Amino acid sequence: MKYYAISPAKINIGLHILGRWPEGYHVLETLLVRYPYLYDEIEVQVLPGYDRLELNMTGAEIPEGEENYLETTYRLLRQHLRRSLPALRVRLHKRIPISAGLGGGSSNSGSFLRILGQLLDLPQNSALLHQVAAEVGSDVPFFLYEESMLARGTGTDMTPFPIDLESYEIVLLTPPVPCTTKHIYRGLRPFHWSRLPIEPILRQDISVWRNYLRNDLEQVSFQLYPTLFILKKALYDAGAVYASMNGSGSSLYGIFRRP
Repeated sequence: MKYYAISPAKINIGLHILGRWPEGYHVLETLLVRYPYLYDEIEVQVLPGYDRLELNMTGAEIPEGEENYLETTYRLLRQHLRRSLPALRVRLHKRIPISAGLGGGSSNSGSFLRILGQLLDLPQNSALLHQVAAEVGSDVPFFLYEESMLARGTGTDMTPFPIDLESYEIVLLTPPVPCTTKHIYRGLRPFHWSRLPIEPILRQDISVWRNYLRNDLEQVSFQLYPTLFILKKALYDAGAVYASMNGSGSSLYGIFRRP
């Protein structure tokens, strides 16, 4: 038996830091939107036996340890269910660039969890799947769903947030500048924080986003990689109604009105 899934990239529309938990994690708000034009592919085949995962990865170059997203997902689900899982062979073909803020690893984990949910007859909105996803990584729960989500807290608290971008085209730029999320957050200081909820801004017309909607990680990333600031300016110069760095970078996007 085989299962197949598209594992899409994501974009962040706004990313405001509201504060920080005592244990050091930042409190954030961001709107997560699927970017279906860029995706990885996952194929899962059920094998004889139990509690074994065979991985075959092709496509974009994968740093050592990247496969742990899928291994960790498989292991955590088995622990939560407290039972054996079927042996699986997973083929992952990667197109989403690594360390670009596009959520490739998170998307792979979320898509894999959805397949596991189908295989084990678990509902898609299962609290168990969400819990496992949150333990794997902050963006992973988003990829359990088909809709845009307002992510709060550490990024795992998801609320559906309908947004209509049918009249716009999103142009994605991904320069060859790998940005490490932990490294960017390490450089973040309280004076970089917006401290403002993004939902009231998102409910306004997109034409005002440029003035009020920020990605608070840009200040650190632009200081480390000035090319990213130049590319964002180029998107606005080309007519974008809103442009932003994506997540912790290095990818950026511009939202343009369709002709």
